[in-house]
Amino acid sequence: MSPSIAQQVSDIKHSDVFNKICELLVPYNPKGKEILNHSGIMTDLEVDSTAVFDLIMGLEDFYDISIPMEMVSDIKTVGELVNAVIQLTAQS
Repeated sequence: MSPSIAQQVSDIKHSDVFNKICELLVPYNPKGKEILNHSGIMTDLEVDSTAVFDLIMGLEDFYDISIPMEMVSDIKTVGELVNAVIQLTAQS
């Protein structure tokens, strides 16, 4: 069974956002750890809180969105960040 058109668009968007996050994480990942959807941004990738805000600002600028601080504090994994960006871009 093939995925619906909406699912295909969602998948494409998810991979685009994931790839952008990976690109923005390069300077904060000097050990070159593999980045996966379930990777903890601060735990697994060891990104400090200052770098997380740089990452968030980069995503906000690139996607022309605003990620609320309460949402940022709830985001722990790369996949959760991808989902938040997708949700916010759909609203704008």
